[in-house]
Amino acid sequence: MKAGDVVNGYLILEDFKVVGAGLSKWTYAERGGRQYFIKEFLSPTYPDDNAPGSEKTKARKRARCATFEAQHRGMQKALAPLSTYGGNLIVTLDFFRWGAKYYKVTEKVDAEDLGPAGIAGLELRMQLVLMKSVAHSLKILHDLRIVHGDLKPSNILVKRTELGYTSKLIDFDSSYIAGSPPPFEEIVGTINYYSPELLGYIQDVGVQPGELGVASDIFALGLIYTEFLTGAVPPFDAATYHEAAVAVRSGEVLRVPRAGIVPALADLVDGMLLADPALRPTIAQVHSALMAVRLPTEAPAPTTITARPRRVGAARPAPPAARPAAPAVRPTAPAARPAAAAPAAAPSGALRGKGLRISGPSASPSDPRGSEPSEAPAAETPPARGLVGKLVGRLTGRPPR
Repeated sequence: MKAGDVVNGYLILEDFKVVGAGLSKWTYAERGGRQYFIKEFLSPTYPDDNAPGSEKTKARKRARCATFEAQHRGMQKALAPLSTYGGNLIVTLDFFRWGAKYYKVTEKVDAEDLGPAGIAGLELRMQLVLMKSVAHSLKILHDLRIVHGDLKPSNILVKRTELGYTSKLIDFDSSYIAGSPPPFEEIVGTINYYSPELLGYIQDVGVQPGELGVASDIFALGLIYTEFLTGAVPPFDAATYHEAAVAVRSGEVLRVPRAGIVPALADLVDGMLLADPALRPTIAQVHSALMAVRLPTEAPAPTTITARPRRVGAARPAPPAARPAAPAVRPTAPAARPAAAAPAAAPSGALRGKGLRISGPSASPSDPRGSEPSEAPAAETPPARGLVGKLVGRLTGRPPR
């Protein structure tokens, strides 16, 4: 497939480019006078009657394709009413199979390639706008008990507006209903932003599917917010643990560096990074706390209220009127459970599934959309000793969206 070809009515405008560790490739297309982002999945591929292999092998591949289709069509249906073209949730507009390959079409976004370091350099007022808009988008998902499943800076596009910036939340390929994640071997995400419970599920250390709820997104968002505020993830022993979730499962407590950070904001993010998902604030409380943060020249925020513990995977939270949101969340016992939450985890080379590790805050997004991207695919990371699943490569370079 190349520029000038037509796929299901979409005119391909540029040759496809491989993205990330080679799980997909993407380009721009046009239909009806409007431009779109189009992604081609490199796996799975649908075997027709003339495809090589035995009938048993082809039947197994078709069964996998049926599961893949059901996941994507189900999430597309669930998200369809939530966003229109130009909204802050960049949801799937079209999903189809063309020959042996599957394709996903979304809105094209002309994004600013700021990266976490660039956002950390903005004034607090603009940082808060981006953090609030991300929280608002995620709340729409969590109100439906949908877990994004792959939150990371490259899946939060920054778009310039007349008043400054706003964010666009993208890439719902890994999304699932709270408590019903895919099998561990089908988990695709970025290891750097795994929650402790997602890591435990992948490592098969006793975390059950029902324990993976919307709070997993809250932990990932806490890491992202720390990068937005400081330019880096919270400090931990990276030489020993490699990823934040491994450190937390091994007993480390993550905290935002306090220098130059509004205390209420630091308290909120610290709460998002707790080991116990039941003690993290809900996204409604996160959004409410962000709305209550005041700039140094503004009136003080309301008195701090501690978030109530909640059950992971519980029923959809009540609306704000019935359940007051906390203006800021202070972790009540940050060191109470991290070490006991689960057995100490081995370094992340022991992960199963298809997790990706990105090398730094400016690493490549999983499906870019925006201005001209890099042409070169990222190199694939060789499996580490003890790899149980299909751990795939390291993303480098960040093609703009």
